[in-house]
Amino acid sequence: MNLKISIPKGCSEDIIFSLPFDLTEKGELTKGHLCADREKIYIYGEDGLENAFEIKKYYSFEVFRQSGCSMIRGRLRENSKWQIFCCFTQTHFVRFAELASILDYYAKTGVFSEKSDAPEANCPKCGIKLRSEGAECPFCIKRAGVARRLVSRLMSYKKYFFASVIMSIVSYAASIVSPSLYRIVVDEVNKGDTPNMELFFTIAAVIIGLSVLISLVDGFRWKIDVRLSVNFIRDLRKELFDKIQMISMRSFARRTSGDIIRRVSDDANALKNFLTGQGKAMILNVVALITISVIAISVNWRLALLVLVPMPVAAILAQKIMRKINGLYGRWWRKVCNSSKYLNDIISGQRVVKSYGSEDRETERYADISGQVASAYSKAECTWYLLYPILRYILAAGEMLMLYFGASMVLDFRITLGEFVQFTGYASMLYGPMEWLMQLPRALSQAMVSAGKIFEIIDEPIDLDDGENAAEMEIKGDISFENVSFGYTAYNPVLKNISCDIKQGEMIGIVGHSGVGKSTMINLIMRLYDPTSGSVKIDGVDLRNIKAESLHQKLGVVLQETFLFNGTVFENIAYAKPDATFEEVVKAAKIADAHDFVTRLPDGYNTYVGEKGYSLSGGERQRVAIARAILRDPKILILDEATASLDTQTEKQIQTALNRLIKGRTTIAIAHRLSTLSSADRLIVLDKGKVAEVGTHTELMGRKGVYYRLVMAQRTTAAIKEAANA
Repeated sequence: MNLKISIPKGCSEDIIFSLPFDLTEKGELTKGHLCADREKIYIYGEDGLENAFEIKKYYSFEVFRQSGCSMIRGRLRENSKWQIFCCFTQTHFVRFAELASILDYYAKTGVFSEKSDAPEANCPKCGIKLRSEGAECPFCIKRAGVARRLVSRLMSYKKYFFASVIMSIVSYAASIVSPSLYRIVVDEVNKGDTPNMELFFTIAAVIIGLSVLISLVDGFRWKIDVRLSVNFIRDLRKELFDKIQMISMRSFARRTSGDIIRRVSDDANALKNFLTGQGKAMILNVVALITISVIAISVNWRLALLVLVPMPVAAILAQKIMRKINGLYGRWWRKVCNSSKYLNDIISGQRVVKSYGSEDRETERYADISGQVASAYSKAECTWYLLYPILRYILAAGEMLMLYFGASMVLDFRITLGEFVQFTGYASMLYGPMEWLMQLPRALSQAMVSAGKIFEIIDEPIDLDDGENAAEMEIKGDISFENVSFGYTAYNPVLKNISCDIKQGEMIGIVGHSGVGKSTMINLIMRLYDPTSGSVKIDGVDLRNIKAESLHQKLGVVLQETFLFNGTVFENIAYAKPDATFEEVVKAAKIADAHDFVTRLPDGYNTYVGEKGYSLSGGERQRVAIARAILRDPKILILDEATASLDTQTEKQIQTALNRLIKGRTTIAIAHRLSTLSSADRLIVLDKGKVAEVGTHTELMGRKGVYYRLVMAQRTTAAIKEAANA
């Protein structure tokens, strides 16, 4: 969480956290800041420092929530009384609750956690939630910096880009000649007693030739534009997808799949359209505006001034309009994201929706969300279309002045009718780029929002990258935890100072109450996360010094939540080994006791399992996942509730197959039914985030400790269920 929002003037540079508060203890509105360093909490009001409290005098901190407001307070060591530090409205509740947890952890452990991985970081300007500490707000990010990055990215395709720009300029230059030809037709063709038809047909032929040239040039430019667009969007989406594959599970937890898909799809496409479309058109229109202005001035500088004078006024007003609509399009983008997230959740959870008969309710909710999207978009568009005519009227004023004084000059014989026709032609060509550039703020605002969201992904740090000394190695299977502590937030550790050794070829069961950290230990072995402190080693080497690819090639995993891709049974099993032969896949399926049911499917191994494997039962999906792990032929096998979805009879069959599989492999297993782990070489019992006991099933039952109580509680529950079913 980004608690370092702003530090009041005159505050110490040692301040670690700073949060604004907006209420006094009497409930009156105010403007203040609560700041904290490693020793004190400082309360700054509108007139400066008002109070300071020594942290060491308190042994507990909390946020106390009341109706309409909340307060952060600490309990004094001296007399256990509560001391209120400041009060605030519910807008600030989440951030103060985070700070209270950090201070409470510091008071109890002496460790001041300056870093938090909670997802509730907020932009100090607009208040929108950010994904991580230090992340830039996509709506408040400096536009100039984003624009420079976009230009540098476009330069990777400069050959196509400048070829398209040059062809556009050639096409536009050909069209510039037309007003001069019109002047000749008006002034010269009808000069004298009889029309000069030879000159007329010559000019007509030139105009037709220019039209053909423009068509040919535009045709080649279109082909180049298509190639530029295709290459740009392909490379951008690939870069985004590659980065998504590299970021950690911690980062994934901060986003929904709908949010990520929107960035790769819609935002990337919006950016492509702007850079390869409006971006190129912007250069062309600026060049055209300058060129036509010079020509118009050379033809008649008096009339040209009448046309050009309103331009600075229109430019200043356009800048102010851009500031207004930036926020409106930003709000619309957020509404669209919320709609995508909701749609993704509902589509993924259709079974739950239908089970509870909530179709009508969800339809109403989606209609409401869609209405919010439509309202936000309508407000942004209507605001633009209400403000845009003002710019058009300003330019129209110059046009009217030009027509009035130009007609007067013709009547006074100061210019010819042909010169006036020529100038009006250039004036109309001048207004085209001007009007296009005035509409640029809307397109620019939309593009900047999309660019900010894309760069947020691209710039996200990779917190699980291979270390500088990371190397490939042949993994044997020895695993050791050395003083490992881990928490998704540093002040709330899940594992506390874990130390244990797992020998090559051992079958280890990890047991404990729900939420005690069993799956977290497995996640650390797979290096989905790094320990907060301590180290996890394989064959004596810290995981951070082993290349991720080398590690994962030797891991076989069957998780509690089985995931199958939308492909065939064969493809899902072969995912662990893409070059596997059909015979190898069948062998793995037989070991996993999956072959019999697969052969009964309509197309056997070529049967499509559907999205997430919905066409298979839970037990069938689990057996396909087990076959996938078997095909990997791993040195380390991880089973997280691998038989949880199977009935008792099938579980026994799978357990027999797994017993054959685990021979010679280091196996770490978690199982809900403790009886399935009774044959493990050793059991590691976790309690309150620590290793409580280690030993065989028989040894631990004899000690009558934590494991004994777990087994007895499970047996009692099973007996009650049997009695109820009898």
